[in-house]
Amino acid sequence: MPKQEIILEVKNLVTTFKTDQGVLKAVDGVSFQVGKGKTLGIVGESGCGKSVTALSVLRLLPKPSGKIESGNIIFDGINLTQYPADQMRRIRGNRISMIFQEPMTALNPVHYIGKQIQEVYLLHHPERSLSRVYADSIELLKKIGIPEPEQRFNDYPHQLSGGMRQRIMIAIALACGPEILIADEPTTALDVTIQAQILDLMKSLQKESGMSIVLITHDLGVIAETCDDVIVMYAGQIVESASVIDLFRSPRHPYTKGLLNSIPRLDTPNKQILKTIEGMVPDLRDLPSGCRFQNRCSFATAECSRQAPLIEPAGENHSVACYHWKEIKN
Repeated sequence: MPKQEIILEVKNLVTTFKTDQGVLKAVDGVSFQVGKGKTLGIVGESGCGKSVTALSVLRLLPKPSGKIESGNIIFDGINLTQYPADQMRRIRGNRISMIFQEPMTALNPVHYIGKQIQEVYLLHHPERSLSRVYADSIELLKKIGIPEPEQRFNDYPHQLSGGMRQRIMIAIALACGPEILIADEPTTALDVTIQAQILDLMKSLQKESGMSIVLITHDLGVIAETCDDVIVMYAGQIVESASVIDLFRSPRHPYTKGLLNSIPRLDTPNKQILKTIEGMVPDLRDLPSGCRFQNRCSFATAECSRQAPLIEPAGENHSVACYHWKEIKN
């Protein structure tokens, strides 16, 4: 990452879950930085550890099964992994906020949306009067593009469309003016037009406030449109990190190359079968020795089975964990 002010740094994060089958490493040695005012994308298939990484940052792992086993999460000079729970509550939702993956389940179905927005203000700014909290909530609804905010204030989640519910989630996340916004699949299940509106809204709010964004998605199109930097995760580990321009121009890991090749293109002939990555993601309970991508990789050799590759520089501000990255043609 170019020299810039770093607002969040994750170092060698290991997150585990206790299950009936034993302890699983959902996140294994993940490290990355988020620049102030920048957008970092985290991309990968379902189950690769994207959401668990985000929940680890906010220490919202399900208890008692989930646990940060080791590593550090540094925010504004504070190691969040060691921070007392009561102090963490002051940061969560205030200085670091999160848009959760499914707004219909993240919003409380028995409370009108105005009350759910007001709760954020009342929790983190109890000194504010109810009249000011109401006025701030209406202003926030206007800012995120909700029509007739005074009327919508008293609506319940089921009365709103998917796009409007997602806007409400953004409003709740941004109520206290956070320094970091973590957006977990913010455009899932929305049609293309609404997706574009939500992404444009997030970018305009970022430009206005100067906040940083961590955007979690499996959609490389969303990554290309919104991010400055990107990390690619596979089976709980980072396999490649780069600026978004470098990643799309010169992917270095076979997995990243496979993801990019699977994207439909305008010049693809009609009725041509799309390219796929053969095989399945390995089960976290039965990971192969060596590289975790070896069973799906056309470049794999005996070396890949003996020992997992370490992440190493593959160009300016570009890193990759692969023994054969120099062989990959763009």
